[in-house]
Amino acid sequence: MFGWFKKDKEPDPGLPAIAHLTIGRSVSIDEMVLKFWPQDSLAQPASPSLNIVAQGHVDLGEGAHLHRFYPDDDSALIQIQGGDGLADTAIGEVMLWTYHDVQYPSTDAEWNGVKARIRDPLFELMTEHGSLRYERAWFDTTPGPQDPMTYWESVHTDLDGHPDRRIFQTAMLFARRLSNGEDDMLLVNMEEPEDAERAISYMVGRPLAPHHLIV
Repeated sequence: MFGWFKKDKEPDPGLPAIAHLTIGRSVSIDEMVLKFWPQDSLAQPASPSLNIVAQGHVDLGEGAHLHRFYPDDDSALIQIQGGDGLADTAIGEVMLWTYHDVQYPSTDAEWNGVKARIRDPLFELMTEHGSLRYERAWFDTTPGPQDPMTYWESVHTDLDGHPDRRIFQTAMLFARRLSNGEDDMLLVNMEEPEDAERAISYMVGRPLAPHHLIV
């Protein structure tokens, strides 16, 4: 999917490079893409260039995989869906996510309150300009409450192929129509690391085409 990207030194085979992305490499978003980025999108990257310092992998089962690439400024992540977990065959989707907010609930009541909210067909996201309404994108044909997705992510910070931590995640995807007819996506991701504080990430994102990224 990224076959025309230039190649750097190949990483240790312990951790695969997916579409030539892996720890220690940099990726830039095509400036023309950002120039025509919808102004009413909340997914506004802080910088067109990202230096990858961590890499995540999610095995969704039935041959489906997610690969996540985290930059050094904690502002965004690139997510690639597809592949076989080891190579970039059959890549289906590339998303750029930016973090709108990250919260650290101090009580079970706060945590369970958000978990209940993401089951609903509509989700209200608070912004500095008021609330924005998003509609459920996963299970969008199912009326009424719907259980969110759950999965484990293995996160690496070096190339040896051994994950530094594992995070159990409960997530739901929502969408909001923009002025140009496209959608802003909202991923509410409830994260429970094995050895750290639990958190709730509110990530807004938009799809990218392969040629929009330069590695």
